[in-house]
Amino acid sequence: MRATTRWGLAAVFLASSAARAEDVPPAPEGKLSVVPFVVPAYTPETSLLLGGAAVGVYSYPPEAGHRESQIMLAVAVTVKGQVALQLVPDVYLWNDRVQLGGVLGASRFPNVFYGLGSHTNEEDDEDYTPVGFEVGLSPKLRLLKGMYLGPDARFAYTNITETEAGGMLERGIVPGSGGGRSVEVGLAGFYDTRDSTIYPRDGHIIRVFARMARPALGSEFDYDVLSVDARKYISLPWADRHVLALQALAEIRDGAPPFYDLGLMGGDSIMRGYFRGRFRDRNYLAAQIEYRMPLFWRFGAVGFASLGQVSHTLSDVGDSPVRFAGGGGLRFAPLADVPVNLRLDIAYGDELRFYINVGEAF
Repeated sequence: MRATTRWGLAAVFLASSAARAEDVPPAPEGKLSVVPFVVPAYTPETSLLLGGAAVGVYSYPPEAGHRESQIMLAVAVTVKGQVALQLVPDVYLWNDRVQLGGVLGASRFPNVFYGLGSHTNEEDDEDYTPVGFEVGLSPKLRLLKGMYLGPDARFAYTNITETEAGGMLERGIVPGSGGGRSVEVGLAGFYDTRDSTIYPRDGHIIRVFARMARPALGSEFDYDVLSVDARKYISLPWADRHVLALQALAEIRDGAPPFYDLGLMGGDSIMRGYFRGRFRDRNYLAAQIEYRMPLFWRFGAVGFASLGQVSHTLSDVGDSPVRFAGGGGLRFAPLADVPVNLRLDIAYGDELRFYINVGEAF
């Protein structure tokens, strides 16, 4: 993984040279829209949550064949005292030849730590409160239709302001127990053939990034991370608007990343039914399948199942238990002409949990 950056920079240079050699026709005229909304939500990690966001969308006529650009500013406050603010751009420039991605965020997020590894006990839970911010920037060049690649950088600072007396974090025996500074550099790319970025019914997307954190870069931690997230959507032929969605996720780390940047099993996306971070370690492998179908009017339903595991090294994968989760949910589209659903999911992993949110799980 340490040689990944050199290979990627060569690929980006070649792509940049090819892009400069092309004649770039003038872009068609687009339309800028700003959509504000306020949404209540619920997850086991946050309890009741109130979120607000404003999404700026620059879109083109369908016949233009250009991708829409989005910038989202979101803030969330929960009854557990968790506060998060995030700015996320997904901007396409130069007739889709350049994509600008990244993140700017800050949060105070009281949470629960159960220990490291795949055999932790629920009764060993300890509360902690991280306060921090992160800045990520990932400009990419188009290599082929739907395929983008470019440099990727992330800076994050976390301060653990509260820990439980006598716990592992309070004793400082876990990497990142007191927080710290992470500086990561590397490569990121994706290949996207989906028919929609909001509610895909056909196509796939594969997102990959490889980054390294080194003291020489200013990081207080020394580690590598590789992430591959592949999603496939199949419009089923026997019924209109019936969709089969599949996802496979692999997060592989080497070195000593902080405990809050490890692979975290669970949450409201993949492995629903487990508290996010109930099991955490350097490596995280998971997969899920979901069947989506309409019911009546603007209502729909889903059924889903997933499996996943965490391990310290790849050689430990065979000795780490594979855990299963599954459930079902309802969907409701508030607006007839906007394919964004409110969702209610009920899932069982280590216990029965439910989720209320906006948009599909993946």
